[in-house]
Amino acid sequence: MRIYICVILSLVMVPAECIKDLWLIGLFPFNGSWPGGLGQEPAVQLGIKDVNNDPYILPGYRLRMTVSNTECDPGIGTNALFDQLYRDPVKMMVLGAGCSAVSQATSQASHLWNLLQLSYSSASPALSNKVIYKRFFRVFPPESSFNAAKFEFLNHFKWKKVGTLHETKEPFALTTTDFVNKASQHGIQILASESFANDPRQQVRNLKKHGVRIIVGNFYEDKARIIFCEAYKEKMYGSKYVWIITGFYSREWWKGNADDDPHDCTTDQLEEAINGYFTGDAMPKSPENTRGISGKTYEEFIAEYNNFTANASLTGHQEAPYGYDSVWTVAYMLNRSLEFMTKSKWGKRLEDFEYRDKRMGDVFFRMMANTFFEGVSGPVLFDSNGDRRGLTQIEQLQNGLETTVAIYNPRQQGKQTIRWYNKINWIGDTPPSDSMKQKMVPRVISFALLLCMSACACLGIILTIGFIIFNVKYRDHRFIKMSSPNLNNVILAGALLAFGSIIFGGIDIGLVEEHDVLLMCKIHIWLLALGFSLAFGAMFSKTWRVHKIFTNKKMHRTVIRDSQLYIIVGVLIFIDTVVLCVWEVVQPLQLVKTSYILDKWLDPDDDNQMLIPQTLFCESEHMWYFSGVLCAVKGILLMFGAFLAYETRKVRVPALNDSKFIGISVYNVVVLCMIGVPIVLIMKDKVDVTYALISTFTFFATATTLCLVFIPKILNRNHEMHTGTILTKAIQKHHIKRTTMRSLMKGALDDADRKQMIKMKEELSNHKKQIQVQQRRIRDLEKEKGLDNNSLHPNHVAHISSKSNRVSECQQRLLDSHVTVNDACSNEKQSTHSAASDIPEVPHVNTCTGITHLSVNTPDDDIEYKSNENSINVR
Repeated sequence: MRIYICVILSLVMVPAECIKDLWLIGLFPFNGSWPGGLGQEPAVQLGIKDVNNDPYILPGYRLRMTVSNTECDPGIGTNALFDQLYRDPVKMMVLGAGCSAVSQATSQASHLWNLLQLSYSSASPALSNKVIYKRFFRVFPPESSFNAAKFEFLNHFKWKKVGTLHETKEPFALTTTDFVNKASQHGIQILASESFANDPRQQVRNLKKHGVRIIVGNFYEDKARIIFCEAYKEKMYGSKYVWIITGFYSREWWKGNADDDPHDCTTDQLEEAINGYFTGDAMPKSPENTRGISGKTYEEFIAEYNNFTANASLTGHQEAPYGYDSVWTVAYMLNRSLEFMTKSKWGKRLEDFEYRDKRMGDVFFRMMANTFFEGVSGPVLFDSNGDRRGLTQIEQLQNGLETTVAIYNPRQQGKQTIRWYNKINWIGDTPPSDSMKQKMVPRVISFALLLCMSACACLGIILTIGFIIFNVKYRDHRFIKMSSPNLNNVILAGALLAFGSIIFGGIDIGLVEEHDVLLMCKIHIWLLALGFSLAFGAMFSKTWRVHKIFTNKKMHRTVIRDSQLYIIVGVLIFIDTVVLCVWEVVQPLQLVKTSYILDKWLDPDDDNQMLIPQTLFCESEHMWYFSGVLCAVKGILLMFGAFLAYETRKVRVPALNDSKFIGISVYNVVVLCMIGVPIVLIMKDKVDVTYALISTFTFFATATTLCLVFIPKILNRNHEMHTGTILTKAIQKHHIKRTTMRSLMKGALDDADRKQMIKMKEELSNHKKQIQVQQRRIRDLEKEKGLDNNSLHPNHVAHISSKSNRVSECQQRLLDSHVTVNDACSNEKQSTHSAASDIPEVPHVNTCTGITHLSVNTPDDDIEYKSNENSINVR
């Protein structure tokens, strides 16, 4: 009965004993990264006082609030929330927090108690997610809503190139990400986007390095002092620069110098650096200066607020109207909820709310979502995400004060969304340019590197010419003749082309005109492709001849002339020529200029000019198809060479078989390609690195191959010349006659070698006799029984096969044992003949060893091989 009496009396007066307290949880940051609670808490207290004094709002109720310091820390803020939730009395709502990080943490928990949470200053775009923050609202617009005003501001002055700098904390990270993502939609190019966690100095220098003149910054005021100190040192202020920063700093924030501000600039220096900066922030008042639900205008509230705070410069004072209107938003929502419950005859009142009462919590949510009234900060209404739909003001620091120069109204659809109020003070009398002048600087190969690589190439060419002279001068030498000197010359010609490609590959725009660079590219490709085919084609064709002869199982006479090997090399050259010519006709190489904006730097001679590196590439649309065909042909050639080297690995004639050296050469080329190609593709823009790698690998592979092929021949020739000289001196000294010479050359073998050869010869003869006996038995059996070869007993066939294999083995062993001696004897014969013309020519090979199974003759034209079961003739 008493309740109803109080309700009736409330229409006229409210007795003290009928007033019910409605408690709110107040979360304020009084210290930390943004101590905005210092300026917000007085505004909230003024709001509570005015609401409680208004007889038409919440009659019979009185708003009360607990105050907790969150220190702008999510952990501390969450702990303060739980501490108040588990204390009596029951709380109706959460008012706060001021910092977005704390609001994110607490609002994920507060809705579990069916509590609404209303923030007066949290601006993080992340809080717009209603899936996570189910019962969260804010009277302060999200920071991302200011981006639209910034885009309009930038486009008004035709600034199309900007840079961003933000602190990696909420709400700055998401706000800047939203700005960068939407910039292209507004025709804005982001020259650089820098972020920092603690020390922003390097990021400020990076902005200067990229030539940024219009800078959009999002960071707390403690970092702002460090940033503008660094900007002062880097001369990033004045008539050539524009800074657009966030607008919720305290009054004269640049004068603060907390212990955690590690800058060394004076206040005067900071004032010089910050002069003329712009801010984008929520408009804290109605442009028409109308009276709101509280009955006060913006100016009246500010006057009362300044009187209440004794005109103190408190952090967060700019957002004081939002703190004041947040209290009126809570009161307006509760008042409408009370009216709804009274009309619905629930039988419950506001003081009956419990944390488990989801039904009443849903009523609170619905009434909050439909809130609309005029506050001192302008119209208060929310969108579907619980965000305030408000105005944005653009201010400029003029004479130490932030002065509003424009207001952005997103609700002015189809009309001018930005209205200009006060004049902008430009330091240079006119708006600055949005970027510096740009000058393209070609990236060229270092002259020192080109000189070094060219010197290496010249050394390679000299080495190759030396090998050519040696090959031509001693072409009639038996060891050189057996290695096909004509094919050796082809190998050396390919090496000359490969070394030449190193020089042409380093000639770029730094040495010749732009139109000549393309010619250098083409010459480089042709030389490298043809040089590879000549060198390895000739080397592998020689090995193919050895393979063809020594794997001749039918024991037929085999003749493979040099002219046939020239055809093989010619086919490879023809394939390269066709591919390169088709490439030139279908998709010729073109010069492509690639600029690297991110690598630009400030011209040391002109602070208004940026130098942008530019690289010239020789490319065509389908160049990878043609280069892929060339690489495939070279790869197949290398695999074929590796196969031949493996197949001929057991051939024991050093003058004929280069299988070991070919294997090493193929290994070198494959390894260098596997290492070099990926590195070159990855570091394509680094012209010095690319040229150094290609040149080094080309030089190393070519020089190594030449040394492996020709140095053994030089060593062999020197060894034989040394042996021949000794014999010649003996002949000249003692006048040895022909018969004596024969004996002398027979004595070139020691007793152990002679005994081994005699033993092997006897063993070979015995095996031949056994084979002949077996063959006669087979013929007799065939005649007697009329059997063919397929009817032979397996044991007989196996026995004959075994004997035949042993004969072949003995032949090879004899060949291994005698070939070196034959070489020496041959050289001795030639040396003796030249030294003592009166001595007749010594019979070749047989004179020295007495073995008739191997004879070697070396005419001028070519090498002819004749093979049968008893002999190998090299003609």
